[in-house]
Amino acid sequence: MAGRLAIDFGHTYTVAAYWRQATRQAETLYVPAITRPVRAGPGSGGTTVYAAPSLILYDQASEACWIGQEAAEKLRGAVDARPVYSQLKLDVITGKRIFGPAGSRWLCCQDMARDYLAAVICRAGQVLGLSSEAVITFTVPAEACQAETGWQRYGHWLKGAVKQAGFTRLEMVEHPWAAAWGAGLYVKPGDRFIVIDLEAELAEVAVAQAGQEADGNKERRLRVLSHVRDWLIEPEPGQDQELVIHTQLEHILRQALRQTAGRGYDGDGYAGVVLTGSGGLPALYKQAVHTFFAGIPVYDQCLLSAAACGAASLAAGIDACGYIRYNYGVRYWEPGQYRYQPVAARGTFYPSAGPVAELVIKASYDGQQEYALFIYRLGVEAGYCINGENPLILRTDQPALSGQPVIRATLSIDGAGQLSVTACDAGSGQIIAAAVPVVKLM
Repeated sequence: MAGRLAIDFGHTYTVAAYWRQATRQAETLYVPAITRPVRAGPGSGGTTVYAAPSLILYDQASEACWIGQEAAEKLRGAVDARPVYSQLKLDVITGKRIFGPAGSRWLCCQDMARDYLAAVICRAGQVLGLSSEAVITFTVPAEACQAETGWQRYGHWLKGAVKQAGFTRLEMVEHPWAAAWGAGLYVKPGDRFIVIDLEAELAEVAVAQAGQEADGNKERRLRVLSHVRDWLIEPEPGQDQELVIHTQLEHILRQALRQTAGRGYDGDGYAGVVLTGSGGLPALYKQAVHTFFAGIPVYDQCLLSAAACGAASLAAGIDACGYIRYNYGVRYWEPGQYRYQPVAARGTFYPSAGPVAELVIKASYDGQQEYALFIYRLGVEAGYCINGENPLILRTDQPALSGQPVIRATLSIDGAGQLSVTACDAGSGQIIAAAVPVVKLM
């Protein structure tokens, strides 16, 4: 089995998904021993999703651990009070360092979460037969998307889990964007939408927009305009369940909308509302969301799988409108050092309206007729070539002299997020390549 792996690390469940090329769709991945089949909930057509409970249990006498379904089964009938850890994602997001016994050691919950996620990555990678160079895609919680510091901190933690699992490469996509895509809401530039995540008695609401940066930067990217997290209190016996649930949710939703209004955005013009969370979500919660957002489309058919499958779809490059999350460039040699010329800027929406860059390629040595186009990711991972195994080779009819301008090229980004090149001979004007895909950008 092969395909790009995407993982949505949740409070209650963690879902791994992959892109199945044969069916041209994303599917949740069954990982033996750690995932369980979870019914997607009322109104979803009885779909079953494979998910791993977000639990980790450490052996008391060693450093071994069990995760997901195997941890849950270990606890059944256990007579000792061994600690099982859950809600680990919350500690990673908030940065809290609370320590607890992990077998013969004491670990903070962030380290336990890393152990958990690393084990999920490792086992899911084995099921798909991935090499250590495979790119793993992760969703980033809305709260970590509000500021660059949160994004970088969460990314640093993810890199630790990926490395521990034996892999080297990762991509990150905002949870709201992935959830919207996986649920069927195809976000366009300028769209505002709401993602409501309900799981483990915890409610999170994020209002997001694909639009201009607030500081006037011309880069366009997904912005989280507001984020609210609060606990849901289960109605007590004798209370009106519908009234309690509606009142709690309405309070949280209004708080998120007030935050958005405080930033200068009115309450109208939402493209849709996406509902995600545990598969066993009571129907009353869905009803409350539909009632509150009457007149706005509510996407609630893929509660548990939306974010993971959306991330897998985005990683496969099948979205018709997205944006680039990293800066990219080509590398060239100047006397004494390599330099990079930018070709695609972070925040650029695709498909691009026209060329995003123009290049003049010069010969490196006398007699050269073949020119390899290598694309590099710039910034934090400067110098990382993303198409080293399969560069685009441009060929000319005539050999050139060293330093001679040989090829003129324009680069654009198509609807699948692929960088494509159109090139012509600098001397004769003969077309060498016409809108040829080079590599998928993220």
